[in-house]
Amino acid sequence: MKKLVLLLLALIPVGSVCAQSTKTHKVGALTKSLANPYFLLMKQGYEYAQKKLGVEVVFGSTPTEEADVEQLNILQSWLAEGSLEGLVVTPFRPTSLNSSLTTASRRNLPIINIDELIPEEVAKADGIKIVTRIASNNVEAGKLDAQLVLNSVPKGSDVAVIEGDPGTTSSMDRVKGFTNAAKEGGLNIVASQPANWNRKKAGELATKMLEGDPNLKAVFVANDDMALGVVNAVQAAGATGKVIVVSVDATPDGLEAIKQGLLAGTVAQYPDAMAYMAIETMVKKLNGETVPEKVDSPIKLITKDNLSDAGKYYKDE
Repeated sequence: MKKLVLLLLALIPVGSVCAQSTKTHKVGALTKSLANPYFLLMKQGYEYAQKKLGVEVVFGSTPTEEADVEQLNILQSWLAEGSLEGLVVTPFRPTSLNSSLTTASRRNLPIINIDELIPEEVAKADGIKIVTRIASNNVEAGKLDAQLVLNSVPKGSDVAVIEGDPGTTSSMDRVKGFTNAAKEGGLNIVASQPANWNRKKAGELATKMLEGDPNLKAVFVANDDMALGVVNAVQAAGATGKVIVVSVDATPDGLEAIKQGLLAGTVAQYPDAMAYMAIETMVKKLNGETVPEKVDSPIKLITKDNLSDAGKYYKDE
């Protein structure tokens, strides 16, 4: 009887046994530097997705904010290893990962692009097939900051802009949203210069702007990390309370600056939600489901009045 049972088990197709188990997908998630609290929160979103969705997430990041070559090396190593079923990427700039993403597309690996978006025309020119683009509406983020400034300073006031890396979509869109809304509201944009996401450089630029225009009333900064450098410059100039600073990201340090009255406002982008949505979308794609080509992730203007709305999007975890 025992031999008969063993013989019957041997005759059962392997597929019928495997069909009873759920496949665990393996996805690569590549982002920028964890030295920036924004991307640390994004990593937490990937970890949340891994736990909730039963997917294996291989995470990669760089040591600094200006490490596009190192980021490309991580992606190249993943492709050489060959076990990933899909990629979620946040490149430093629109072309910095494209050589390897072209290779991934040739291998039919699905690619989801989040936060720092590769423009459609750039991806098409390089033969990159992006399944879904997920990002906060950065133009709208800039508009929200502009509205805060318009409500805080007299019409006709001088305001300045400190950009991120001028080649990045996120910086360009945030600056566009702020600048257009500020001009339409009657504000005077006296300067707009890039600091390449560098806090020290942003502080130096702000110092020169403050020295060059004693009538300056506000500074829009493309992210919180740079904004903290601007806040230091404003303090050093004795202009705290006279010149307001607004930015984007709602990092812990940025929120602390709001609490202390040093930063007037920042637009929360909830990078953990962005990461979760990316993995959720990737799992659906790998399971053969139809997914949207574009998804807007949530944003919200944060001031002293609603500080509790910032931070993690998934606060229950």
